[in-house]
Amino acid sequence: MKTFRFPNRLPFIALAVFLPLFFSACLKDSCETTYSYKLYQPVYMSYNDLRSAVNTLPATEIQNAGKIYYKAPYIFLNEVDKGIHIIDNTNPSSPQKIAFINIPGNIDIAMKDNILYADSYIDLVAIDVTNPVGATEVSRIENIFPQRTYTSGFTVDDDNGVVIEWVEKDTTITEPCGSNFSGPIFFDGFSSSTGTSVNGSSGGGSGSSTSAPGSGIAGSMTRFAIVENALYCLADASMLLFNIENASNPFSAGVVDMPWNIETIFPYNNYLFIGSTTGIQIYDNSNPALPVYVSQFVHATNCDPVVVQGNYAYSTLRGGTTCGGIVNQLDVIDLSTMISPQLVESYPMNNPYGLAIEGENLFVCDGSAGLKYYNAADPENLVLHQVVFPGETRDVIPLNGLLLAVTTDGFYEYDYTSGALQQLSFVPY
Repeated sequence: MKTFRFPNRLPFIALAVFLPLFFSACLKDSCETTYSYKLYQPVYMSYNDLRSAVNTLPATEIQNAGKIYYKAPYIFLNEVDKGIHIIDNTNPSSPQKIAFINIPGNIDIAMKDNILYADSYIDLVAIDVTNPVGATEVSRIENIFPQRTYTSGFTVDDDNGVVIEWVEKDTTITEPCGSNFSGPIFFDGFSSSTGTSVNGSSGGGSGSSTSAPGSGIAGSMTRFAIVENALYCLADASMLLFNIENASNPFSAGVVDMPWNIETIFPYNNYLFIGSTTGIQIYDNSNPALPVYVSQFVHATNCDPVVVQGNYAYSTLRGGTTCGGIVNQLDVIDLSTMISPQLVESYPMNNPYGLAIEGENLFVCDGSAGLKYYNAADPENLVLHQVVFPGETRDVIPLNGLLLAVTTDGFYEYDYTSGALQQLSFVPY
């Protein structure tokens, strides 16, 4: 589930701003105060429309890029809540957008063979992409994910369908001076004293992870993962398991209870590493159908993607966000004793998002501070090798000398076979 959190001060996208405009008409016998509001009202898509919306369209402009997934030779780039761009990356110096799969409410992606799994608000959809320009839905599990929740007293009517957008409406209320009205008040379920922002997970990267034959490579911020014939999807305070032995016909195979604040999943060897706002949960995944809790590494409250290679985990902590906390750093964690992971070193960061590890190459997306390239030959003594500034970086995937990078202003590809990042291509948004 994707949770929408509404911070109190976001004036440029506030859903409702409580602006009392005091116009005191000091007449002999009357006095009034006018309160002005900006409100957003939910726009619903019916469940019938939601479940008939998946279709393949011509390539379109990328506007709000989310998560990235790679399965040669294609890049699958999420357009937040809209669907998936398919990019032919046969020539990394000239990637070509070839199609767009319309999937309302899509955030996450995973693949087995030629079947792509995607969330569509409350449903899990399986899509055959054998022909990328003619991708078709082959199955769907309805009502498997929780409805999105809205904090700060914001409610919606699930009977009407799923909320796909919010429409702004200006309104005013006039009250007699001296009345007990003090706000906030509620219109269409919304508390007028709050603002809004969408807290979609983005960022990313990958390491040398365990996955199913025929699957692709995801970013470190993904909430979907595949190991053998099991698909794992994080939702609310649980991990949903699906059997995908028959890739075209997944079915629910159980639920693992987890802490409320889980964010990301990274499979490595026989373990699952679950990033959360308070630490890293570690599960033994020797039996992919039945993950078993092993231990956790606790840190201060922050957003926390994690990747793993060898006996070390690498995790970025990002503060000053809806995740809470004020720490911005990269942690290196010793996993030699899996039941007792230990912090071995921390490196200060500016505002880190996703990260990726491949061999001796560590890449960290540090927001406006750039894409940082470290030599990780000694995991306990990282050496900053290079910093490039392709906009605010969010997501990276290394592919044996080729780096895919998602930023706030475009999609970049770099060659790093020479030991330095050299730009090959750029697709602007």
